[in-house]
Amino acid sequence: MSPAVQLLAGRFRASAAGRTNSAKRDLIFPWIDLLKSSGCLQGSARHEAVRDFEKLEKLGVVVLERHRRDRSEILKVRLPPGNALALFEKLGSASPGSERAALAAIFREAARMAVPARFGAGWESFCSTMAAAAESGAPLKPFDRAKPAQTERILQALPAILGWEGESLIRFASAQIFKDSKFLESVRPRVEVCLARITGAAACPLADFGILQAERSFLLHGPLTLHFATGHLDLGLLENPIRLAAADLRRARIETRSTRCVTVENSAMLLELAKTRCGAILASSGSEGGFANSAVIAFLQALPASVAAFHFGDSDPKGFDILRDLRDRSGREIGSLHMEYRPSDDPENPLEPDDLKTIRRLVSSPFLTPAEKHELEKLLASGDKGDFEQESLGRTALQLPEIH
Repeated sequence: MSPAVQLLAGRFRASAAGRTNSAKRDLIFPWIDLLKSSGCLQGSARHEAVRDFEKLEKLGVVVLERHRRDRSEILKVRLPPGNALALFEKLGSASPGSERAALAAIFREAARMAVPARFGAGWESFCSTMAAAAESGAPLKPFDRAKPAQTERILQALPAILGWEGESLIRFASAQIFKDSKFLESVRPRVEVCLARITGAAACPLADFGILQAERSFLLHGPLTLHFATGHLDLGLLENPIRLAAADLRRARIETRSTRCVTVENSAMLLELAKTRCGAILASSGSEGGFANSAVIAFLQALPASVAAFHFGDSDPKGFDILRDLRDRSGREIGSLHMEYRPSDDPENPLEPDDLKTIRRLVSSPFLTPAEKHELEKLLASGDKGDFEQESLGRTALQLPEIH
């Protein structure tokens, strides 16, 4: 069939009438637009289009509206909704109605798959709701109607994700579930929406099922001992920080003679501070300028209440936002260290629009002190971040307050 006929079929498929089978009136397509958009405006391609549409007209599939004085000139093509099935049969392709039914069958078949008992009702409800949407032409997010193979692949994998045991990185889980180490990451947003609907949660990241973007771990240094059922680990014997997994932290009982713990925004600074043997516990996510990961938060929450917590970070808007986030997520009192606005001799770090938004948000936050908000106001007044990087203070600059 002519590309012009195929274009008409495609436009019907994409229309509300095609998606929902709800049209009451004929669908009308301007003739010249069909020819132009399909590349059939001239020559043999135009001749083929005229021939194929006139054949469809004789079969009663379409109605061709012609010029009243020149019957050879076609003006519009009408497609009665009830004739759509015949059009797709002539093209040798599945009609939108049969595609909707096939898609609904994928969800109904998935509903029979076994999932952990605690998710059983949510899984059946999710599958039946999506099947009804697929058949009626209603929105199908997070799935893509144009990609039924992807939809089926995700549905077949969801029970394995719901029943995942232990913690694994996403590439390993993807290889085990999909036989493709990169596929799960490519469909992660779709999968996480499914998980939220199945579990009834507002949001449900893969990490809630033990499938992690990155290992939950952090850098740790200082005078503390981790006691396990089979032995203990004395970090005070080490000159350099170690990377501790969150899973191991959960197995340990923490014992320390230190009265202070300092979270450090940048791992480069933590490595330098460890050399000073300052007597404080030092912890960092191990990234540069990032928010604390869940492993650091879990460590702060596991520390004895007798250990005072502090944070040493950059003094730019993001640094103060990281401090706010630490206090909010950990639920602990955390003091700030050396996070004052430091003017630069040669200002070259102007505040960006996002910095201004962050400052406006932070000055009304209950998680920052009046003194810290005053530093932010200095930043705002200067229009420049100043000499904000914590590394610029040097390794010996960290002065820890006395704890009584």
